[in-house]
Amino acid sequence: MLGLWSAPTSAAGERLTPSYLVLVTILSIMLGGVFPAIYILFSQTAVWLVWLLLWIVMMLLWQQVPIHRLLLPMVPMLFWVMGYICWGILAASYPIFESGYRLAFRFVSIAVAIAIITSHQRKLTLFANATQWVLVFNLLVTFILMQYPQYQNMLVFNRLNVSAYSDRFAGLWGDANEAGLVSLLILVLSYWAKRWVAWIGRISGFLIIYLTASRTAIWILVGLIVLYFVIGAGRRTQVKLAAIFGVLIITVYFYVNMTRANLLTIAQNNQTISRVLDITESKTRGEGNDSRIDLMKKWMFLASIEPWYGYGLYSLEGDESRETGIHRGFPGQGTHNLYLGLFIDVGFAGLFTFLTLIGYQLIKIYRTPLLPAVHRTLFALCFITLIFSNANHQMLLAYPGWIAFSLIFILPTSPALRQGKI
Repeated sequence: MLGLWSAPTSAAGERLTPSYLVLVTILSIMLGGVFPAIYILFSQTAVWLVWLLLWIVMMLLWQQVPIHRLLLPMVPMLFWVMGYICWGILAASYPIFESGYRLAFRFVSIAVAIAIITSHQRKLTLFANATQWVLVFNLLVTFILMQYPQYQNMLVFNRLNVSAYSDRFAGLWGDANEAGLVSLLILVLSYWAKRWVAWIGRISGFLIIYLTASRTAIWILVGLIVLYFVIGAGRRTQVKLAAIFGVLIITVYFYVNMTRANLLTIAQNNQTISRVLDITESKTRGEGNDSRIDLMKKWMFLASIEPWYGYGLYSLEGDESRETGIHRGFPGQGTHNLYLGLFIDVGFAGLFTFLTLIGYQLIKIYRTPLLPAVHRTLFALCFITLIFSNANHQMLLAYPGWIAFSLIFILPTSPALRQGKI
């Protein structure tokens, strides 16, 4: 844990005060999947006490950094979120005000926290270091639960659904897709971490993503690696990589032709590889469950007959939503797509304004003068968030999405990036 405390301190804005360390700890707990355990082990009151503590430390830090200026880039997104919540409450035919209030409170809280995190390069480095240890800790928990599944009976783990014969593991997150998303986001943050801490986090992140067998996370990771070698690497490196890939392709071609049956057997017996390559989700359908395509068809039908203003806030979660608490003949599972989910909740107008806002921010990031490596890192952050939104309807309703969108809007023009990379 030495790397967590490796960022040096100095006066004023860059001083790492106890309040800031508490802030980083709370954000790491939220990002690391530990937060729900607080409710399981204690009560809802304990959860609200954590939020109260978060605001206490943020108010203390408010005196040290100009949060009102740091939050300015986030204002358009905050206005859209408030509009989405208000519209969704008015469009709903069921009581949803309390859920909307909680969503607004939490989103604003995370935005303020990220503004503080990005107020100085050393503060960003400490946060990045802490997130790498989140991956290490979750990987350790995953290995322990894989080796000793009987610990699943412990109260804190009973929501994780880990067994000795499971083909997907997700650490303390419990949900493999969420684990993949958080791991990808932390891999991006590793750019600002201390070098040795970053590599420990990256290795842990790669292993976690592999163990989740999340198609979305793995294909995004592969896409980012390919894009880096094509765009980010220098010309000489690209030539060398092209030669290496050429040799590998030829080698694999002859190997496949000579031992095709053995290769297919290996792929089929490897649970992660077989799931990632199963694009049509034949295993899911074979178990009698709806695939993503089946769900999309059901939700698209509902979208085609919905009123112009949408079905209301949290409708995108389907009939199993704990927030709405009603059954309207919707699918039991959520839309698994943020963009379709926004259309379901608040109609075309809400979705169009969201896409316009995101498009504007992407142009702003492109035009902001930054180091090429920083631009590539921000592009990776946007790529992960926006592509994952095609497979996850919770991107605006849970911690990973709140943190990701806050970083997309606040980070590009933050003091932490203007001061350069440590």
